[in-house]
Amino acid sequence: MNTDSPKKIVSSIHEIGSLPQSLAAVLKALNNPASGMNEIAGVISKDVSLTTRVLKMVNSAQYGRHHKVSKVSEAVKVMGLNSIKMLTLSSSVFGMIPDKELADRCDIKRIWRHLIETATTARRIADETGYADKEEAFVAGILHDLGIIIMLLYYKEKYLDVIDTMKAERKCLTDVEKENFAFTHCDIGAEMVNSWKLPPQLAFVVGNHHRFDHKGLMPEDAELNNIIALADRLTLGPFDEYYPEVEENILFIRSACAKLNLNIQTANNIRKDSIHQAIELAQYLELDVGEIIDILTEANERLAELYFSLENLYLERHQVQNSERSETLETVG
Repeated sequence: MNTDSPKKIVSSIHEIGSLPQSLAAVLKALNNPASGMNEIAGVISKDVSLTTRVLKMVNSAQYGRHHKVSKVSEAVKVMGLNSIKMLTLSSSVFGMIPDKELADRCDIKRIWRHLIETATTARRIADETGYADKEEAFVAGILHDLGIIIMLLYYKEKYLDVIDTMKAERKCLTDVEKENFAFTHCDIGAEMVNSWKLPPQLAFVVGNHHRFDHKGLMPEDAELNNIIALADRLTLGPFDEYYPEVEENILFIRSACAKLNLNIQTANNIRKDSIHQAIELAQYLELDVGEIIDILTEANERLAELYFSLENLYLERHQVQNSERSETLETVG
């Protein structure tokens, strides 16, 4: 059993888990109420990669500009501070795995895709449910499985064994993590978000998105957490067999939709639309998430599996109800 604590692990991580200096400076400026647009633009301009991504995104169809934006200061005004923060954090998280061998062994493309899909799905759910800050939901989606990346980098072989055990024994990832480490990727991720001095509600979601509908939570925390929990389940997981029980996953999705007053059909539409949005976002971030045809094929296969399992679940319940009704009639007779 591992004896390290999440706090000890995060405090011992330097280059792996630290924000790049330029991105940390951007976040510091964004979080400072006294910072003006020009000051924020000046900090962004010092990072060539981030500058390129900001200009590429602001000139995309998403912002519908009639003229090309060539200055970072104008891009900041057009996109808004929340979108800039989202892009900054995305750049940080997706730049964390430099090890090609590790990237190949853990299928990093699928992990990146899961984070982007969860983020785009969360933003759509936030929009549909009237959540106050859609970009906050997006950022929470990007960060929610940060702990998986940290544990892959910090433990590597041992964590790859955890993933293999999860698949072979068809267990929940968090259960296998607890068996091997006494804590989960949620705990590690929350500690890392705290170390980055990000808003506490983001750390809360990273730490609790697998714990649905707690008692005693603040309403705003619970709502954002439920949005991310649902978005996480609607997307393809970061690994095969991430959700070993398909029927349990369906019940979870239906329960979360009811909690958020979200129509099931709307949730399915969000699921389908978010895949295309995730692919587009990956292009802006210059992120390789795999071949588009493979992504769409896998998504359709998973959707078909969910519908098939839902039908089986309905039939089983119907048969049980009929059996119980028959037994009741026989007893009465």
